[in-house]
Amino acid sequence: MSIKSIIIILFIFIIILFAGYILVKAYPAFTTPYSHIQNDKPLKVTLEYWGLWDNSDDWHEIMNKFENKTFQLNGKNIIVSVNYTKKDYTSYQEELEEAKKRKIGPNIFVINNYWLTNYIEEIEPLSNNHAITQEYSLLSYNNISTVFPPMAIADVVYQELVYSIPLYSDSLALYYNKDLFEKAMIEHPPKSWKELKKYVKKLTALDKDDKISHFGISLGTGTNISRSSDIISLLIMQGGGQVISASGEVDINKNLEIKTLNGTENRFPGRNAIEFYTEFSNPQKEIYSWNNEQSNAVENFANGNLAMMIGYNYHANNLLAINPELNYGISPMPQLENSTEVNFSNTWLPVVSKANYCQVEPIEFASEIDCAKLSWSFLSFASQKDNAKIYLESTGKAAARKDLITEQISLNNNLSAFASQVESSVSYNKFSDKIDNILVEMLDEINLDRENIEKIIDEAVKKIEALK
Repeated sequence: MSIKSIIIILFIFIIILFAGYILVKAYPAFTTPYSHIQNDKPLKVTLEYWGLWDNSDDWHEIMNKFENKTFQLNGKNIIVSVNYTKKDYTSYQEELEEAKKRKIGPNIFVINNYWLTNYIEEIEPLSNNHAITQEYSLLSYNNISTVFPPMAIADVVYQELVYSIPLYSDSLALYYNKDLFEKAMIEHPPKSWKELKKYVKKLTALDKDDKISHFGISLGTGTNISRSSDIISLLIMQGGGQVISASGEVDINKNLEIKTLNGTENRFPGRNAIEFYTEFSNPQKEIYSWNNEQSNAVENFANGNLAMMIGYNYHANNLLAINPELNYGISPMPQLENSTEVNFSNTWLPVVSKANYCQVEPIEFASEIDCAKLSWSFLSFASQKDNAKIYLESTGKAAARKDLITEQISLNNNLSAFASQVESSVSYNKFSDKIDNILVEMLDEINLDRENIEKIIDEAVKKIEALK
């Protein structure tokens, strides 16, 4: 080979090298897939979680633990981080709808246990096919019933599919002022409605003009009692009604055949419950202890003017904000004597969006990532006993897991009342939030026109049926 030929070959080789250098500099992403595979760097995935009542601090420790895990999905190592955003309730559902339209919505978001059927087409059910990690056991459909009580599972199951994992529980319970109980020489909170009526007479005081100066319990009205719609619904269910059946039939004004310990009998559980409830605001009754002239019941209780009120666990935070020095206790909800225990559930559940978009780095692998699987993996991780305990201690909520329920009951504190009610707490087919308003308006109307109670109940039923 001549010197000239060697020079030509070297010149061509130098040109090829120079061209390759220019290509790499001009298009750095050109080398990413190859270098990623060679270096086996994990993909980075970020999930968005929208909540309502929890603060980001409540989730911080659990999210940090989760981010230290390495997952395997479709043959790739993945590190997942979660961004938690606390939303405002007043605009929450509108934001969810707008985010869905723009395809920027959250991977995980919370819904009320009464909203499940409304969002069923937009959320992904639990399956056994999750991202895999060797460091902990993922919760599956098959073992969820061993972890949670049947009543807690009932709120997250639709057509035999599981759509959420309950991280906590909440139900209506009885708040009572310990100082006022001691003054009235009452040693313990009432366990039954019969016992409660006796206490109300001792705890309610009238002035010389027969106006209430000290209130025994806040029952009987609608607007000025927090969650009065839930309280009246609970009383109906304790009496054997459903309020609204699974098929959508409203039974508030119906005569039903009720099974009792002594056989079956015909009752009007809705009307009976409403009549009983409104007696507490009727000046003509012995248990008159509240009226619609008063301000909000929570404020009255916090200020020491009210001996008993019915509320959820979250009401404790409201009381703390108003009066940190208030001396009160919380006991399980009063029940009908010689009847099966029935309590009322109202919780917020994390669900997984069906929409498969989440942030993935490098972005060219986004189509290979199943965001829903990773989201379910996070909820499974959060529901593990140690992690659930972190969440409950941070939020002050009652447990939904069987093992943690037992621990909370043994503490014998205010939280124990809510923990003790998980296995008996039920809900009903409240297919629209407008039902709450209808029930509240019904109670206030009855207080203005007690002679036409049946007519007012019938009108409320028609309004509910018109929402279908």
